[in-house]
Amino acid sequence: MSTPTLQLTLTDEDLERFLSKVDPPNSDGCTLWNASTYGGGYGQFKINRRSFVAHRVAWIIQHGAIPEGLEIDHVWARGCRSKACVNIAHLEAVTGAENARRREAALRWRLGIWVRTELDED
Repeated sequence: MSTPTLQLTLTDEDLERFLSKVDPPNSDGCTLWNASTYGGGYGQFKINRRSFVAHRVAWIIQHGAIPEGLEIDHVWARGCRSKACVNIAHLEAVTGAENARRREAALRWRLGIWVRTELDED
């Protein structure tokens, strides 16, 4: 089953509100969401009383709609260490399977079990 395309129309007011909730880059280069989050630590942004995941909104602001069947991944190999990060340079559209594989590789790396990924060759 493919993920539906996520497309939003943001007003200038929405964009201003979004940007006001983002901190300057930290030592990892992450620009962290400083407002409400979901239980898992992902940023949460409301538009017209509907909640959206903040890093997905950041992607849409920069790139437009998230392509059908893809998810937005926080790329560990690019320095991203937080689910609350909305830095476009730390995000990539990938398949659900690739996102899961990368999540597992990052978890193993944190536990000291290094797993080579295609991003290690950059």
